[in-house]
Amino acid sequence: MLAKMELKVGDVYKCPEGHKASIVWISESEKVIAVKCHYNHFYKVAKVADHTKPSLSYRSHPTEEKKIYTKDMVFLIRI
Repeated sequence: MLAKMELKVGDVYKCPEGHKASIVWISESEKVIAVKCHYNHFYKVAKVADHTKPSLSYRSHPTEEKKIYTKDMVFLIRI
């Protein structure tokens, strides 16, 4: 039989990418926790205007995809 882990807010827990994160929330049923990781994590891909290339017309601007990362992301983890 497995012993139940005693977790509390402020404890260190690993985020889904393996970094050390801190627990910021625990559900009442203690089955879900929220951890806040201070490392950069991938957020989304956005299309941004590329101003280094001359535009074809005033309506069509050349664009490129840029990966956007965010810091201090919060993850919900089912335990």
